This record gives sequence, structure tokens and C-alpha cells, in this order.
Amino acid sequence: MSCQRLRFIAPGTGDRRCRCVRFMAFLTECGKSCYSSVRSRLVFCLAALVCAAASAANLPTPAGWRAESFRFPLVFAPSIPFDGRATVGFAPSFAHFAAPDAFSHAVLWDIKPEPMEGAQLERALAVYFDGLMDNAARGRKLDELPVPAAVSLHPMQAPAGWSDAYAGAVHTWNAFSRGEEMKLDVEVATRRCTPDHLQVLITLSKAPRRDKAWDALRALRDATRCEEPPKADAPAPAAPSTPPAPTAR
Repeated sequence: MSCQRLRFIAPGTGDRRCRCVRFMAFLTECGKSCYSSVRSRLVFCLAALVCAAASAANLPTPAGWRAESFRFPLVFAPSIPFDGRATVGFAPSFAHFAAPDAFSHAVLWDIKPEPMEGAQLERALAVYFDGLMDNAARGRKLDELPVPAAVSLHPMQAPAGWSDAYAGAVHTWNAFSRGEEMKLDVEVATRRCTPDHLQVLITLSKAPRRDKAWDALRALRDATRCEEPPKADAPAPAAPSTPPAPTAR
């Protein structure tokens, strides 16, 4: 399996020769051994999208978080018509799917300017989650898209340093677990860094927005830099970005 390809392989299936990346190293070095959940004994082989592209770019992920970065168009959602880079930061609780703050993560889009009001954001997020879950479902041989994503956003007061902001919910399903339906609270902030550089920061969690879990997500937003991303990026990955392997099931 190529270092630019990412797949889930359960015990007894797939290519046993696949070279994987440890979850705790998370895309920092190609060719390490597979990460295996002790309690579930499910093995999720991860190969780096592109090792050099794992930089957090403008997203300063806190200690204990994992980050990866890759370019548009997204392989799992190519119809999102952006030009630029996406960076994803995963909180330590991300893959503890039974926890109240599961799926806590941030997605930063450093892109060329596009219309980015509530309706456009709702469509982009719905396509993003449909593609993400569909790809994971096919990799894990689950039924695909039992619940198409539904996104609802409403304006909220923009945080300091940001121009516009929205809050709401993403209704989707968890293809990285048992295929259960899932609701994520979401906040989105946007701003122009330069005339040719738009930032969109999306923070999400199963925890309600009033929960303490959101303190870290908002602190990350406050610390996000509004700088031009590096021009020399690796090519787009051969498979989409995928979250860390889930813990016990």
C-alpha cells in the first residue's frame, strides 16, 4: 500500500504487508507498525497521506492533539470547489466515541476567497461529511450513507479577530464506529487574511456548545494564525483524510 494511500484493514482481511503509521505518532513517519485497540482488537492500518503534509500550518493544535494537512480538491468530496489547503486537528477525546465530548476536532480551510455565508457553509459541510462517512463506510464494509448529512447554521457574534461567525448542528452518522446516527454541535468563523486568502475555521464536538469541552476548541480558534500558507505543498493524497482509529468497542 502506497505511503500516499490510507485504508482501514481489519484482522484477517486486506494486505497483511501494508505499512502503517502508529496512532500515537499519527502521520509523522511512514512505514511504522499498525495501531491496534487493545479492547476491541480491531486493527486500523494507516498510511500517511503525505508525511511532509502533516504540518498543522496555521492551526496551532495543543499538546496531545494530532493534526494533518492536505490540499483541495478533497478526494472524498471533490465537488467542494475550493482552492487551497485543509488542516484538521483531532482532540485526544476524538475517537472515544462513547464519551460526551467525542468527535471534538477543528477543521481549518485556508483557501482562495469564495462566497461564504450560511447557505454556502451548510452545503459545503453536508458534502464534506457525506463524503467522509461514505469513504470510511466503504473501507470498513458498512452500508453506505444511511443518513445523509443535514447541516443547520445561524449567525452568531463573531469572535475577536474574525469577521463573521455561525453556530448550529451537523446531523450525520459515525462510519468510524457502528454506523450510529450522530449530532455534532458546530461553530464556524470566517475572515479575509489578505485579498487572496480566506480562512474558514470549523469547530465540532458531540458535546453541547455550553460544555467545558468547548473551551479548548475556542482557545484553538483564538490562537489560529492568519498567515499565508506555504506555497510548496505535496500533491493531493490518493485517499481522503481519516480520523484516528476508534478506541474500544
